[in-house]
This record gives sequence, structure tokens and C-alpha cells, in this order.
Amino acid sequence: MNRQAPAGDPWRRSRVGELSDQLLPRWFVVTALVSIPVAIAALVGAFVVFGPDRVPVANRRPPPAAGLTTAVGDYAVGDSEPQPVTRLCPTLDGIRVAGTDADRTVLITALNGLCDIPLDPAAGGRLRAFADAGGVVRFAQFEATGVDSTATLQADPPVVLVNARFARTDPLWVAPLIVHDTTLLAGDPAAAETALAARRAEAAVCAELFADRRPSRGCDDARALLALPDPLGALRAAGFD
Repeated sequence: MNRQAPAGDPWRRSRVGELSDQLLPRWFVVTALVSIPVAIAALVGAFVVFGPDRVPVANRRPPPAAGLTTAVGDYAVGDSEPQPVTRLCPTLDGIRVAGTDADRTVLITALNGLCDIPLDPAAGGRLRAFADAGGVVRFAQFEATGVDSTATLQADPPVVLVNARFARTDPLWVAPLIVHDTTLLAGDPAAAETALAARRAEAAVCAELFADRRPSRGCDDARALLALPDPLGALRAAGFD
């Protein structure tokens, strides 16, 4: 699961939480090292160089690449072992978290936030399947720093990787991301229909959690995408099938 920079790579990084990597822009190196289709590589480069606010809302979660539900370019995770979470609700019981004590506290708060709201039965079923598989949630650092989260497509157990910047924000901002990525894991993440379903599930959680508090940018993005005249068309234009 760990992906390390190649030997001799001049890209050096600083510690954040359990992670020893602070990903810095190097799109020209990624182009040489990562085998991602040109369109995906260009989109990841846009996130690195320009940031999410310069990227159209339908493009802010790129299509899958490199075994992940959402392309993030190069990424790094810590080495800590996943830990069980006690006293989770039945829907989420079995999901594990990894990271430092502080990291795990944030992730557990997010999971408990999901336990505290009514979930759409389909979303609840996907979370239950993730829990039954021993799914893990942990922080990671992405080269495409504007991407909020992604998940491993072939790992056993499945892992939801949350952008490490969320370790320093409202813990509940992580909750909609878990729902988003478990939706992608349950379908074809390359399909525009699945990407739209994930945004709908994310937006529903945002509406429940943030009626009286500031939502995340991801929540705003989900609402903005759903408000487009043709969100499926926008997602297909962004590279989804």
C-alpha cells in the first residue's frame, strides 16, 4: 500500500502526523514516472499546479487510475497497523482506522458522525459491506493536493484514503468522503453514473451533518455538480465513461 518515491528522486518531503511525506508540486517528474493516460495526468497536474478552485467542478474528482477510485498522482501513507474501533453503530461495526492517536480520533469522530444521522438504505448497505470486508480508513498525502479522497480498488481489505489536510479540519468533514468512496467501491468508478451516485450520496450526508455548521468544500462541490443542467454530461466531458 505504501508507494515510495524512486531512489535518487530529488523530491523531498516533511513530516505530517504519521506520514513522513509532504507532497510538493513536481508534475514534470510525475509525467515521466507514472503511467496514467495523458488526459488523467493532465488533470492531476492541474490540481497540483493550479489548485481545485481553477478546475471545473465536474473535474475535481478525476476518474480512476493506478488502482484507485480517483486519480491522485503519486501518494504516500504511513506504516501504522489498522486498529479496530469500539462501540460503533451496527452499520459501521468492523471498520478500522489507522494513524497516530490524533489521526484515529479524527477518523473515529467522522465514523460516529455517520452513526448519528439517518442514512439512505443504499448508502448504509455500502458502508455495511465495507465494514464486513474489514475496510480501513486512514490519511494519505496526494500529489494532486486538491483531491479530497480516494480508495483502493484491489486491496484486501479495501482502504479509503483521505487527504491528510483533513486531519487538521472539522472531523465531520471526513464523513461524507467515506460515503463517497464506498459508493465508488460498490460500482464501476469509471462510469459517470457511479460518480454521480457518489456525489449524490455525499451531498445527502452533507445536508444531514452540516445544517447548522460550515460544510466542507467537497460538500459545496457536490451541491454545485448536482445543480448543473446536465451533471452526467459534465462528468463524461471530464473523462468518465
